[in-house]
Amino acid sequence: MRIPPDLLYELPPAAIFLVIAALVGAVALALQAALHVTRLRKSAADLSRITTAGVTVAGALFGLSMTFLANAVWNSEDQARETVNAEARSIRVMEVYMASMTEPTREGLSRLLADYGRAVAAEWETMAEAGGGAGAEQALQDVYAAVIRGFAEGEQNRVLQQRLLTSLDALSAARQQRLSIAQNYVSVSQWILVTGLGVVLLVLMAASHADFPLAQRVVVAATALAISIMLFVILLHDRPFIGYRALSPDPILRATEALA
Repeated sequence: MRIPPDLLYELPPAAIFLVIAALVGAVALALQAALHVTRLRKSAADLSRITTAGVTVAGALFGLSMTFLANAVWNSEDQARETVNAEARSIRVMEVYMASMTEPTREGLSRLLADYGRAVAAEWETMAEAGGGAGAEQALQDVYAAVIRGFAEGEQNRVLQQRLLTSLDALSAARQQRLSIAQNYVSVSQWILVTGLGVVLLVLMAASHADFPLAQRVVVAATALAISIMLFVILLHDRPFIGYRALSPDPILRATEALA
């Protein structure tokens, strides 16, 4: 089971933010309650002497870790969108070349490409866990076989065949990259790192204001909100093929339907 569970990504963005804010807020309240335990309350004066430099270092470490993680997640999402569009572009390029083919051959190849589009749609929901589907792999092999075997002798046919194979190679490469990106998401160790640094920041913020209850509540609440927003941004862009904002196979389906 992946962390966070896929169910969280199925929620609307507002609901995802509320869940994150509730969890971070619960941690913040627990930390504040712990600092008001009798034994710790006696140390409030000492805790409040935590220097601004210490808090700043913790905040900088948390901010940097979130920045690097957000940059990786955004790049992954952009690459996912590009790979889907690259698959569709490769099919449309094939359509251009197929316009010069005779009707029986063109119709057969169009049908095979339409089968590929349907197989891609069938594998879409499971590719993040199981990788590529056998149906899409077989459909792609069928298209390769049709292009390799379906041309008679002649210079024009050889050129057309080579162009189609080049587009097919681009299609296959884009599909493999899509499958790889679908399984590339924020790991458990990365989540542990950023949440751990967030908890440390909350602890230091609460402890540095331990002698001033009102200021402590305000500072901890503001810090919890900032952490919630940062985590929300990561969750919103992680796993581009899953959830409420997931990329769909529509560009590929539209391209194959145009050939059918």
